[in-house]
Amino acid sequence: MLDAITAHSVHVGGPSAGHTAKLINNLLCATHLQITGEALRVAQAAGLDPERVVDAVNAASGRSAVTEINLARWVLPGTFDSGFTLGLMARDVALAAQTATALGVDAPLVDDVNRTWQQTRDRLGAEADFNRMAQP
Repeated sequence: MLDAITAHSVHVGGPSAGHTAKLINNLLCATHLQITGEALRVAQAAGLDPERVVDAVNAASGRSAVTEINLARWVLPGTFDSGFTLGLMARDVALAAQTATALGVDAPLVDDVNRTWQQTRDRLGAEADFNRMAQP
C-alpha cells in the first residue's frame, strides 16, 4: 500500500516508530530552518547577498535540504506557499520535545528550538508558512 502513495519508504520499527521518526525528521527540518534564518540575517548584516551565501553554503559542508530546497523554492523568492503551516511544524516540534522528555533524554537544544517555534507561531500566526522561520 505504501508503494502506491510514496516513492520511498523506510521501515523503522514496530507500532508508533514511524510517528516518532516523522517527529525526528520534522525536528531536524525545523532546527535547520531556524539556524539558517539566523545565519542569513548575520550574512545580511555583514552586507552579503543571501542568495550568494546560500550558493556558497550549498557547495560546502553547511548544506542541507533546507538550504538546497526550501530556500530556493519558498524563502529567497518570498513565495512562502509550501502548503505546510507554521502551526503544524510548531506542533511537531512540541511533540518531539515532549517525546524526549518522556524518554528521559537530556535535550536542551530541542527545548530551545521548541520554545522559539512556539514564540514564532504566536507572533506570525499558526497559518503562516513554516518556511517563514528562515526569512532573512
